[in-house]
Amino acid sequence: MGKQLTVLFWGFIYGEVIGYIISALTGVQFDWLASGVICMIGGLIGINCLNYFISDKKTSK
Repeated sequence: MGKQLTVLFWGFIYGEVIGYIISALTGVQFDWLASGVICMIGGLIGINCLNYFISDKKTSK
């Protein structure tokens, strides 16, 4: 559970930074909530998929 909370926190932070940079380069209005939440969800899905594949390799040996 701690790993997932850490991924959510850092996903939000990185989403803010990436969203700000992209909005500054493209001239689009920056939406802080959408950029943070989208990266949080993507990070959570990514870490859970990695944990699924890594745990399968450990149990099959």
